[in-house]
Amino acid sequence: MAQSKIGWTLSELAEILGGEMHGPADLWIERPVPAGYDDPEGITFAESAKYLVAAEASTVAAVVVGPNESDCTKPHIRCRAPREAFGRILALAWRDLPAEEGVHATAVVAGDAHVEEGASVGPFCVVGSGARIAAGARVYPFCYVGEECRIATGARLYPHVTLYRDVRIGERTIVHSGAVLGADGFGYFWDGERHRKIPQVGGVRIGDDCEIGALTAVDRATAGETRIADGVKIDNLVQVAHNVEIGSHTVIAAQTGIGGSSRIGSRVTLAGQVGVADHMTVSDDVVLGGQTGITRDIEKPGEYWGTPARDTREQLRLIILTGRLPQLMERLRNLEQEVEALRARANED
Repeated sequence: MAQSKIGWTLSELAEILGGEMHGPADLWIERPVPAGYDDPEGITFAESAKYLVAAEASTVAAVVVGPNESDCTKPHIRCRAPREAFGRILALAWRDLPAEEGVHATAVVAGDAHVEEGASVGPFCVVGSGARIAAGARVYPFCYVGEECRIATGARLYPHVTLYRDVRIGERTIVHSGAVLGADGFGYFWDGERHRKIPQVGGVRIGDDCEIGALTAVDRATAGETRIADGVKIDNLVQVAHNVEIGSHTVIAAQTGIGGSSRIGSRVTLAGQVGVADHMTVSDDVVLGGQTGITRDIEKPGEYWGTPARDTREQLRLIILTGRLPQLMERLRNLEQEVEALRARANED
């Protein structure tokens, strides 16, 4: 089902934003764009002189500016908080992928699976035995929902999401394309001759209002559950290993890897390419900078960076000192030479 084209006049946007319009009331705006973007049907925002200069030099149709801005020569809307106002325009411009209620004729749904009225199961989806999909959930084309999976009200599985068996998705949670939830954890033991696989028989539980990025993997537990609590936001290309537990409202950026059986607290931030060794614990309210390596437990809230992880301020001091090492070594060599010269003169005396 096609979605209608979006767009607004400048006067309509000014009314929506509660701002003061300066320019043609019927100027047509089709989309928000970054500052400096050339788009004669776009609107951007400028909360500083730097961004206003970029907007003025572009072909953008209109600009959202602050309440006291008087230098803007383009059509503009004066708002108390330009960034916040632009965020509202972004919300207006957002469009979900289309999905019709019901089960598409090409979908394959097991006889004992249950799809509630008001749910959507798109073309070429497979829904396994015992699975349940609640009203308002959307399962987009080419998804696989395995045996005994549960998808709660308002959840979205975008195209090509794979849920192995025993995966539970909470209300309003979003899983982006290519994500794999419930694949086997990386478990083997050496029997003296070869690596033997440890059966992975647990499940995965994702809380409410979570978001899981494209091509992210959340492994099933060896036994029990891999658990991601309410409000967790996970970027693309993240690895969450078996039996990991992640506390509520934690944010994890791309290319992060979390080793098996680790515990990540609530309201934690893991920046890009963070690595967490297996069986680690990270307490609540911790910020881990990019490429941080966690090789021991983090027991106190704070900001950490580096490998091994240290308090960010301490790590910055170490980096500065490391950069001075060549100079310090040169001074040390000079001092050693002076000491040797003094010894030589003392021996001569």
